[in-house]
Amino acid sequence: MLAHPTLDQMNALGLAGMATAYCELIEQAHGNDLSFDERLGLMLDREIAVRTDRRLTNRLATARLRFANASIEDIDFGSHRGLDRGTSCPWRKAHG
Repeated sequence: MLAHPTLDQMNALGLAGMATAYCELIEQAHGNDLSFDERLGLMLDREIAVRTDRRLTNRLATARLRFANASIEDIDFGSHRGLDRGTSCPWRKAHG
């Protein structure tokens, strides 16, 4: 089987993730130990991951977030804000 035409076809169809996974499977020695279904599954998983990452990247760029790299771990809970823990969450009394 010729790998180059297969890669060209994958790229022409917009399956860059599958093409990358295909190349990696060809290069790996134990890639031949996998069944057809396992190889196809790995390639499909990679394509889905690439598309999901691309979609997220595009949405983040479109959102133009003020703090694009902000994360929940960066919150400084030590700062005094004058909030009473008992009244800061109104649903806590009803559900707690």
